Amino acid sequence: MYISERRKKCYAEFLKTGLDGILFAGGASFQYLSECTSYFWQRYCFNLDVPVAGSHIIPECMIYMNREGKTTILTIPSVKDHFDTTKNEVVVSYMDQFEDELRHIIDGKKIGIGRDCDDWFIRTLKEVDPEIITTNVETLFDDIRRIKDEKEIEQMRYLAKFTDDAVMYVVNHMREGMTMFDAERGIIDYGLTHGIQDLSFPPTCGFKTRNTDNAKAIEPFEPERKLVPGTMVAFDIGYMDQGYCSDWGRTVYYGKAPELVKKGYEALQAAECYMISQIKPGVTRFGDLYSYICDKAEELGYYEYLRFKREELGGNGHHIGSEVHEVPFLTYESDLILQPGMIFCSEPKMFFPNEGYMRVEDMILVTEDGAESLTNFPRDLFEI
Repeated sequence: MYISERRKKCYAEFLKTGLDGILFAGGASFQYLSECTSYFWQRYCFNLDVPVAGSHIIPECMIYMNREGKTTILTIPSVKDHFDTTKNEVVVSYMDQFEDELRHIIDGKKIGIGRDCDDWFIRTLKEVDPEIITTNVETLFDDIRRIKDEKEIEQMRYLAKFTDDAVMYVVNHMREGMTMFDAERGIIDYGLTHGIQDLSFPPTCGFKTRNTDNAKAIEPFEPERKLVPGTMVAFDIGYMDQGYCSDWGRTVYYGKAPELVKKGYEALQAAECYMISQIKPGVTRFGDLYSYICDKAEELGYYEYLRFKREELGGNGHHIGSEVHEVPFLTYESDLILQPGMIFCSEPKMFFPNEGYMRVEDMILVTEDGAESLTNFPRDLFEI
């Protein structure tokens, strides 16, 4: 029976539950347990804000682990080639036959299930055995998934660079008169022409033009707004490929920027860099990171422009991996101690009323002796 270091960790977490088996359809836990990154499962970027049952009503594949640590993948024929038969027993069947196949796979009464296709699992397992009791274990592997191995880090490093390159391509092709939608379509086309599987979330190339009604508030953005001198463009971009996600943010200014705004972007970048420099693995509390950003912004005279202030619950960051938004979020309440191998996103923002909105977002890897930004888009590129 195949037992990798990851599988050992998953098995140990499973045994703690006291369940007889665990069963996952497409989702982060399925990917992690099966060790298959090529199979495409539909992510939902707001998965932590809005409960969702998953991308399918009926699963096209699933993985089961029993008390002995044996894993079995049940799959329809069209996706069977994604799964390595040296790592899992692979049973190929038709979707309408899944219920009968499960009668020969499930070997217990207390079964943990994930979020994806949970209604189908609950109903079908009762048909398999009326005595089966299901428990939601969607978050079972969250703690161990948070520490990335070398292969995961390599893929996320690649995606960070790809996103750098994609946005640089779009920035280099920005022209007066193009719309916000045109810029976003450029992000999409770049991914498509380079064979990337999907987006992490809908891209935003947020246009805010100074001294217009559009610049009086952060939201909404206007997809048909045209690029003219005096427009600030706040990017929020992410791609997904081979099982992992990127999340990226920078801001550019079309034309000559007012000194207040230009210095503001320098302050925002300086605050981000200062925060990264303060990370000490095994010591730094995740919830304290945004305070470093606030401290530097205040030192540079720009604290009042931060979208979120100290200890304020806002979108300041999150962990990232096979899903774009992974827990915990970067809030003051998070007591998580940063450890080597963790990758998170920090996304501080500033708003200048009647001028525009800016954001920076980096994918940050915690290393053995500090931290490294996987996002390497030039920090001094602002005016274009």
